[in-house]
Amino acid sequence: MAIKIRDGFNSLHSALSGRLRGGWVAVVVSITAFLVYLATLAPGLTNANFGTDGGDLIAAARTLGVPHPSGYPTYTLLAWLFTQLPIGVIAYRVNLLSAVCAAVAIGLFFCTARRVLPDDRYPLLLAAITALILAFSSLLWSQAVIAEVYALLMLFASLLLWLLVRWRDDKRDPYLWLAALVLGLALGNHLTILFWAPAALVYVWPERRHWLRARTVLPGVVLFAIGLGVYAYLPLAARHGPPVNWGNPQTWRGFLWVVTGEQYQQFAFGLRAEEVPGRISAWALLLGDQFGWWGLAISVIGAWGQWSRDRRFTVFALTWMSLVFLYAFFYDTGDSHMYLLPVVMLMALWWGEGVYHLLGLARSLRPVWQRVALVALTLLPLASMALHWRAVEPDDDWELHTYIDQSLDAVQPGGLLIVRADRPTFAMWYGVYAEDQRPDVQVVSGPLLAFVWYRDHIRKLYPTLVLNEPHGANLTWDDLVHDLVASNWYLPTYLTDFKEEWREWFDIIQVSNSPIYRVRLRETR
Repeated sequence: MAIKIRDGFNSLHSALSGRLRGGWVAVVVSITAFLVYLATLAPGLTNANFGTDGGDLIAAARTLGVPHPSGYPTYTLLAWLFTQLPIGVIAYRVNLLSAVCAAVAIGLFFCTARRVLPDDRYPLLLAAITALILAFSSLLWSQAVIAEVYALLMLFASLLLWLLVRWRDDKRDPYLWLAALVLGLALGNHLTILFWAPAALVYVWPERRHWLRARTVLPGVVLFAIGLGVYAYLPLAARHGPPVNWGNPQTWRGFLWVVTGEQYQQFAFGLRAEEVPGRISAWALLLGDQFGWWGLAISVIGAWGQWSRDRRFTVFALTWMSLVFLYAFFYDTGDSHMYLLPVVMLMALWWGEGVYHLLGLARSLRPVWQRVALVALTLLPLASMALHWRAVEPDDDWELHTYIDQSLDAVQPGGLLIVRADRPTFAMWYGVYAEDQRPDVQVVSGPLLAFVWYRDHIRKLYPTLVLNEPHGANLTWDDLVHDLVASNWYLPTYLTDFKEEWREWFDIIQVSNSPIYRVRLRETR
């Protein structure tokens, strides 16, 4: 009896010690990733790494407004918290949110890797280097150092994966309930996380006797609805008339316009046939670059190994990856490859599986060569870090801040500044609304004048500005810009960028020592 008690105590002590060691390693891995992200963090607002939307997101967060569709309420609220930090410029604080999200995602991924990868050969080391190879992949790292929604997308993806694996191991309902809540909140950040749900259903369906019952499903539905309730932020935010207020989602029509991304639906499966070969080539290079080309070969070995050892998990991974990949591939924008972050995460598990099999092959070598192989494989994350450091580190430093300062300094008091493309638009929104530079300057987006909600918004934001409602057929937003300049002829008016055709209407002259242009109506003779 005493022997059994002692053996039981020893087993419990061993299990607890293993969990404690694993917990500390997870913390170390997460902190390591964070320190690297911090060292390469953009110091302010940047367009690097497809970060053009950063100005819009930060301005909306700072003013508790509504950014571009789908509104991103979860991200906006978290970003607002980070804008309160007493460190750096406001953009730096929101960049810091991305670094924190990515680093925590790496810690969670380590915990998942410990459970998914084989545990009979250096389990902690294998999970740690697998997590670090993901941390230093070019796609995740590029988003961990700028203000964008994708690092938070990765955090939610890694958390959902960990919860699913924990349920597989323990069959406890709270893991499914928490996953439902997290999924709702995650949809408030990026809608592509929805592709996790059908893949997870494929994974848990063979064990439906453990969850397909009212006492498990109903609490999950309620918690999912509570998480999704974060979208209530949008109409509540719109009520106080923030300067960034896309769609003005106080009405049901406006709410749906924002949440469904109606403005961008044309891009879904909009990739033209002639563009497919080019995208295949670009994305092949992109995926090959994530862990280095040698890492891609290791991932292929690991995919085969995981299929042989755990076919059910591999089917889940392939389902999730395929849904994300197909949607992202045919989404006709230049940054749709950012949606592939969950794909890269699952590929990293294959990489870890591949390293496991390579370590197995090394066992047939002499002991000295076994140690050499172990050291070489352990150093691969460092090789990935060296490979990607310069590529992902934003190199424009304060270039965008200089652009904002020089532009706003050139505007006379109470002037009208008309913006056109996304980059100058979001940069000016950041300067005027987030950093509160030149609050007297009236910033108006030409393209957005095409929307009724935006014209109403501008009238409330700048009540002294004359903005007529368009009348007539076949009018374009160019015509609305012309009418705006003509109706406010008495205001000093400027352009950040323009169409050459506008020279037929306006005299456009670049302001000295500034990137913006003074604009006046041409005199008619």
